[in-house]
Amino acid sequence: MTVITPELKAALLRDDAALIGKAYPLQGDNARAIQANARHIGLLLRDTSIPDRASRAAAFAENLLDANIKAHVTGRVECARGCDHCCKTYVSASIPEILLLARAVRGQTAKTARVNAAAAKSSSVQQYVREDLRLPCPMLENRGCSEYLSRPMVCRAVLSKSLDTCMRIFELKTGEPFTAADASATVRMMSIIILRAGLILGKVPYQNVEMNHALAIALADETAEARWLAGEPVFAAVAVDAGDTQPSPFSKIVDGLVGALRPTL
Repeated sequence: MTVITPELKAALLRDDAALIGKAYPLQGDNARAIQANARHIGLLLRDTSIPDRASRAAAFAENLLDANIKAHVTGRVECARGCDHCCKTYVSASIPEILLLARAVRGQTAKTARVNAAAAKSSSVQQYVREDLRLPCPMLENRGCSEYLSRPMVCRAVLSKSLDTCMRIFELKTGEPFTAADASATVRMMSIIILRAGLILGKVPYQNVEMNHALAIALADETAEARWLAGEPVFAAVAVDAGDTQPSPFSKIVDGLVGALRPTL
């Protein structure tokens, strides 16, 4: 068993510098890069001298995901402005992502009103009903995302290689499989693993929550990030994504990563 000495911790951090925020291999020797980026998020969230560390952690994770999409998703992607079929369904995100989006939306009166209206509808129905409601995302403007740079990870990583299939799935409700663009599902899975491990290491909740309701709460209180980081149950009324109420297919991977990294912080 390796003893994690202060010298070893310092050496790990020095080696991490070349890996943090950069695209990594999706297969093969990528463990060290995954560890470096998850450790970075965990350490960032533990640094109490940074008041906006939650939203910074989200921005880091989103940029890392983008870097991997750019590096690995080289095949056909038919997602484009005007294609908003998946923007009228249930969306969940981690609380740091919600806080980052709130920073971008805050002060925009019309958009905040749309968020509040969407939250009132979203919070009153069960998750599985949302597919039938076809409730537009409050960020939609002219069939495009008005907060594209601050959109959650799920909106960045769910990439389709068939517009026709998306139309049938979301508009006609055919129930057929989603046709993910090459490598995008793997990029998304690994990005979620890194972020979740980082959130756990940072000692904050990792579960995804319903976006509209959580965003409305964050917009109503400029101190929401500070209060949440202080341990207050700011988002306790928001429904947790049903997929996070039980072990996920990669829970063991996240747990293993957290167990390996915790002694190195």
